[in-house]
Amino acid sequence: MQLSELAAQVGGYISRKELIAPGDRVLCLVSGGADSVTLLTALKELSRPEEKAFPGSFSLGLLHVNYGRRGADSETDEEFVRALGKSLGVTAHTVKAPVHGGANFQAWARDFRYLAAQNLSRWQGYTRIAVGHNKDDRIETFIYRLITYAGRRSLVVMPPRRGRVIRPLLFLESQEIRDFCRRQGIAFRDDASNRSPDYTRNRIRHQVLPELEKIRPDFRDRILGTLTLLEDESAVLSEITNALWDRTAADEGGQIILQVDQLAELPKGQARLLVRRWLAEAAAPVRLSRNLIDGIIDICQNTNGSSGLSLPGGLRVERQYDKLLLRQAAAGQDGDAAPGQVDLPVPGKAVFGDFEIEAVESPWWGVVSSDPLMVTIDGSGLESGLKVRPWRAGDRFRPLGLKGHKSLQDIFVDAKIARNERERIPVVTCGSEIVWVCGLKIAEDFRVTARSERLVGLRATRRIVDNKV
Repeated sequence: MQLSELAAQVGGYISRKELIAPGDRVLCLVSGGADSVTLLTALKELSRPEEKAFPGSFSLGLLHVNYGRRGADSETDEEFVRALGKSLGVTAHTVKAPVHGGANFQAWARDFRYLAAQNLSRWQGYTRIAVGHNKDDRIETFIYRLITYAGRRSLVVMPPRRGRVIRPLLFLESQEIRDFCRRQGIAFRDDASNRSPDYTRNRIRHQVLPELEKIRPDFRDRILGTLTLLEDESAVLSEITNALWDRTAADEGGQIILQVDQLAELPKGQARLLVRRWLAEAAAPVRLSRNLIDGIIDICQNTNGSSGLSLPGGLRVERQYDKLLLRQAAAGQDGDAAPGQVDLPVPGKAVFGDFEIEAVESPWWGVVSSDPLMVTIDGSGLESGLKVRPWRAGDRFRPLGLKGHKSLQDIFVDAKIARNERERIPVVTCGSEIVWVCGLKIAEDFRVTARSERLVGLRATRRIVDNKV
């Protein structure tokens, strides 16, 4: 295969899969191995404005990560990649990785490599990150996931494009790439660790795949056919999940909550899709196992007013009556500890737990606001100043519009506020009188009337969004 033929094939694949658009800035990850060297060479050919295999031009840079694991060989790899970039006229960026002494080096190295690429892309304006994965890499990953994880999602591996990351060589086999390099006299580095049986991926490559080939010579095509079906089905399931999300999820003060009754009515398969999306939206750092997701769904079948499930990383999924939410305690704080009483100057601000409370003179939103976290009170009787505290057993006051007094506990029950959340709700007081129960009720004695000469606005802002972890 000549370079022009390879460029034509890669260009056609890029166009069909819409991996690069004219004007993109592409960052190519180059280890020095045959795959990444071939990818860089092909992309350099395609980036030329006069190249007909790709309609349009794009700019190109490369990134090499030096992990320093192989001593002098690691330094030689870096020098080789720098020289390759210079010979092709491609800007070369190199990063030296920190020493990693933990387990599963390959997984850590992959994560570090992508993080370095993402950071460099933001700094330098790269819009695509190209990696040299080939057809065999995809098959190996599929088999590894098949024996390691459960579920359809774990098997949808190495798509041609995911976010900024693109894989323009997925249609080529590893041997085709190495043969191309040898025939064209293209030098590349050979990492001996790729043959070490210490790594699971290597054992699959050198031990499992040859045996599968004996059993079924065309097993690669069968697996790739399955991957195509899974990708098509994932697109359909994504549409279904989007429709469920619109019906079931809601944003309440910056928190994404799920409606328990809606979730409980769904077939379990659909509910799993929804919960996965919910945890992903919250960027929850937990492995999404089936048992975990089913445990969350089971909370919705609980008839109690509130219940919960502890997750790794200090997280907790909680059902609070008709809402399902994800919480995490503030760093360095006891998640179950109630905030203490603080002074609230007028005008001025006070921090109470997850909230910042602000008191302003003549509020810009006027007398009435549609936001329950913004209220206006009569400020003529605030000589003794304001304080913010948690609720106390026995608290009673006269809510706006009621003739008689009502206990705060009854107000919480009416609003379906779970017991473990009540102490975190700010209660604004003046002397011994309750002025405002944040987000719920203001007191009748502090309501604005036609005779009010001083208006004071109270506004609460959530400082720590529980499910944005």
